[in-house]
Amino acid sequence: MTQSARYNTDGLSEEQLAVLAVAETFLSGIRLRDKALMLAQVLPAGGATLLRNGVPLHTTLAGVVERLPFDWPQKMSEPIVGTPVVLIDRDIAMAWTPYEFWMDGNLDHVGTDIWSFVKKDGRWIISGVADNNRKPDE
Repeated sequence: MTQSARYNTDGLSEEQLAVLAVAETFLSGIRLRDKALMLAQVLPAGGATLLRNGVPLHTTLAGVVERLPFDWPQKMSEPIVGTPVVLIDRDIAMAWTPYEFWMDGNLDHVGTDIWSFVKKDGRWIISGVADNNRKPDE
């Protein structure tokens, strides 16, 4: 699979696509090295649990953004791939999105993000995330 691969949106409603667009915008902040863009998509005090080498790290969504190495010289991106699942009930939503993490055009690791969203002032916003990662050959 190449870095330009897209995910499958077959069967998703406009509202489900709107939820995914928020996750995509957040992740585009990695590629663009834009903390403000990322923070605009989240409830800063929302929770995040990141599994790193089987060890859970719990932080806030703002903490996730602060952990990113924006000063690294390498180009980074984290596109959603595969077939995401999005469920919505009125003003809450969740998305299960497989991803690939690329550094300087090389696939570094893969995993899954599990997003929670709330609708605030008519707009979807990320309220929480959990993720895992592994080397592509694992």
